[in-house]
Amino acid sequence: MTASAVAQVPALVLAAGRGERMRPLTDTTPKPLLQVQGRPLLQWHLQALASAGVSRVVINTAWLGEQIVAHFSHQNGLTRLPDKREQLSISYSMEGVDFGEALETAGGIARALPQLGPVFWLVAGDVFAPDFTFDAAAVQRFAASDALAHLWLVPNPAHNPRGDFGLSPQGLALNLPAD
Repeated sequence: MTASAVAQVPALVLAAGRGERMRPLTDTTPKPLLQVQGRPLLQWHLQALASAGVSRVVINTAWLGEQIVAHFSHQNGLTRLPDKREQLSISYSMEGVDFGEALETAGGIARALPQLGPVFWLVAGDVFAPDFTFDAAAVQRFAASDALAHLWLVPNPAHNPRGDFGLSPQGLALNLPAD
């Protein structure tokens, strides 16, 4: 896979959830638009994707999704990010408009698949990882493999040191049960 082919790999950012644990902040603002260090959480992801060369992003929305669309409104199909020169083509999978509610993770991915390709980045829109970079070489390795998915794990925050996922001895992702 060439560098230009890697740049053609789109991303899906999951941003449809209600943000129950962040209430009352999320009663009037979708969680991906909550400010973290002076900018919306979602903007951190979009800038990291653009910096990696990704040019096309799909954002799934449900709860207060119209605010996400309005915030990242664009002309001629491109959104210029405030503190980067990169531009992104952003489209939306509007679960809230089309179904009245979020379709959960698997449903959101399935709904957005027609806007994606066989290989795409999948980003949890509610994870704050300011130093995370998208590794274009990882896309090449993944595309050449027989794997169904490649999961990046980020360091666990102090409030959840055990985390939600782990790895088996065979390197398979495990969903860790709550204590």
